[in-house]
Amino acid sequence: MQDEHLREDAKQLLRVSYERQTARGEVGLRVDLGAGAKERGLSADSPHLVSLVDYMEVAGWIKQDPVAFDAAGSPTRMITGRGVEVLRE
Repeated sequence: MQDEHLREDAKQLLRVSYERQTARGEVGLRVDLGAGAKERGLSADSPHLVSLVDYMEVAGWIKQDPVAFDAAGSPTRMITGRGVEVLRE
């Protein structure tokens, strides 16, 4: 049950982050999960946010983008093909 809750939270964070990017007119699969988390009421140093990002990376939904960084200096993430499938659910 806890895994399902973590999966659903991760899915919502991915969706919010992606929709935030597209609403700003940015095209592509690069997402700022920290900004999406802020919209969901999570701080950038929240242990829950760290767990969600870890979950998405292990599940293969995202991967680090080696050339882009968010406002806090953390690497942004790229949504993988598997992550796109999750967005479509």
